[in-house]
Amino acid sequence: MKTIHLGQNLLEYQDIGQGQPLLFIHGAFSNQYTWRKIIPELSKYYRCIAPSWPFGAHRQAFSRQADLTPKGITAFIQQFIEALHLEQVVLVANDTGGAYTQIFTATHPEKVTKLILSNCEGLEVFPPKKFSSLPKMVRFPGYTRLMAQAFKLKPLLKTPTTFGLLSNSLHKEELFDLYAKNFSQQKPIRQDFKKLAMGWHPKYTQEAAEKLKKFNKPVLVLWGNDDVQLFPVRLGKRIADIFPDAQFVEIPNAMTYIQEDQPKEMVRQIRNFLD
Repeated sequence: MKTIHLGQNLLEYQDIGQGQPLLFIHGAFSNQYTWRKIIPELSKYYRCIAPSWPFGAHRQAFSRQADLTPKGITAFIQQFIEALHLEQVVLVANDTGGAYTQIFTATHPEKVTKLILSNCEGLEVFPPKKFSSLPKMVRFPGYTRLMAQAFKLKPLLKTPTTFGLLSNSLHKEELFDLYAKNFSQQKPIRQDFKKLAMGWHPKYTQEAAEKLKKFNKPVLVLWGNDDVQLFPVRLGKRIADIFPDAQFVEIPNAMTYIQEDQPKEMVRQIRNFLD
C-alpha cells in the first residue's frame, strides 16, 4: 500500500501494473480490497490504481474539516488524479462509488477516457430505497455507535439490513475483516461515514445524468442480475441509456459486488471493452 496527502488528509492506495491507468472507485463500507480478485489479472495489462476512499471501511480517517459531500468527494478524486500526474483515466466503479463516479465524470469529462460502471446508484436512486433513511438516521447522536456494535456480531453481517444483499460469495468473517472492522473499532472512521451519508441525495445523480447525456465516450455497464433489492437490472439499463455510447451486460450469479461473485467474468468483460 502507498499513501498520499490530499491537503490535510492521508489516502491509502494500491498502484500496480503499467499502461493505461484504471482508477477504481468502491462503494460505502468498502475499500480497495473489494478489487483484490480482479486487479492481479488486470494489472498484467493496465496500471491499476485502487484507493481506499473515506467511505466507512478505510483505515486512515480524514480530517474533521474534510468535505465529504458529493462535491467534496469529486474534488478529492480530482486532487488524487492531479497528485499522481495523470492526464486521463478509465474510471471503474461499483455500488456508491458509481454515484460519485457519475458526478465526477459529469463535472470533469475531460479527465475520463472511458467509463466502467457496475451495480450502483444513479438517477433518482441515491441511496437505494433499502437504505433511504440512513442519511437522516446518522444524524441522531449515538446511531453510528449502535451500527458499530451491530457490525461486531458477525452473523448479522449476512442479513439484508447490513451487508447481506451485496454478495453471494462473501462469508461473515470476510465481511467483518475486510469491510466492517475499521468502522466498528474506530470512532473517527464512523465520523467520516456520518458526513458521507449525510450528503447522499438524488439531486446529485439526477443533475449528473443530465450532463452525462453529452458524454460521448465509450461506457460499459456491468450488472449482476441477482441484485434484486438494491440495484435491480432495470435500473442498470436506465443508467446505460443515459449515455450516447454505452454497452450493457448482465452478469449471471452475481449480486452488487460482481468483483466478488464473478471476478473472472468481470475481468473478461473489462478486457474486451478496453481492448
